[in-house]
Amino acid sequence: MKASHDRKHDPLIERLCEIFGALYQGRTIDKAWLCDKFGITERTAYRDLARLGHILDQVAPGRYKLSTHLLPSLHNGHLAEFADFTGVANLFPRHDGQSLRNSMKNSSNISFQAPSSRENLLLEDLLNQLNLAISARCEVEYHYRDKARRAQPYRLINQAGLWYLAAVEKGRLKAFELARIEGLVRTAMRFTPQEDVLAELDSGVGIRFGSRVETRLRVSAHAAEYVTRRALFPAQRILEQHDDGSVTLSTAISDPHTLFRWLRYWLPDIGILSPQSLREQFEQDLLSRYTHGMRVMAQR
Repeated sequence: MKASHDRKHDPLIERLCEIFGALYQGRTIDKAWLCDKFGITERTAYRDLARLGHILDQVAPGRYKLSTHLLPSLHNGHLAEFADFTGVANLFPRHDGQSLRNSMKNSSNISFQAPSSRENLLLEDLLNQLNLAISARCEVEYHYRDKARRAQPYRLINQAGLWYLAAVEKGRLKAFELARIEGLVRTAMRFTPQEDVLAELDSGVGIRFGSRVETRLRVSAHAAEYVTRRALFPAQRILEQHDDGSVTLSTAISDPHTLFRWLRYWLPDIGILSPQSLREQFEQDLLSRYTHGMRVMAQR
């Protein structure tokens, strides 16, 4: 009789253990999740929630998380948040704890060729100071490229592994590389964030700020495979796909020379269609580089 009683309760015990495991990893649960996950009725789901009620906190009507004092300092939910925060959440098809552990078990089979970050341990204090200044909306003073600066700090940006401070200096939004900032001091002067500056930062176009020029580019069929796979240019939009496989796209740029570097890399597969003034500027840039190169070779 006892053996039959134990077998009856085995599914309940296993289900509660699995529910607790999900809660311990930071998951929020509700009746619908329980029914879908375990194939149980709503009545059984209510019973399970009642059984666990003494360790649950309600975070929304009918939705529960493990009580804060029982949560680990770092759980899978935090790892998922970190992946979203750093923009790597979609590197793998799934980023739940088990999938990530399976990927790391096979780490010798996988390599990443993205730009790696420099050693940033020496920037820890500076990052902390700037975080506090940004949160408090306090102006900061520092030396940058041997010049005294006073600026309103808005955001910390990591691009290609390097940390930058996005700050307004003398009415202009600029990017300052943290490794070049010296003698930072947070002042008592407060500032009110400007909506247009926040909008520009939220547009996520990197560390080149200022008014942007709408530019149309022609892309060969060979290069189209890459630009349609992922955006290579700021605010990139595909305008037209042609029968030969080539495409016309638009981008918004604030620094022509950043665009020119990309175009030199992709020559002859990507070129400027408009505006004409920018196309002529790029052609002049190429000509001057060619002339300089020939002059250097002639001197050898």
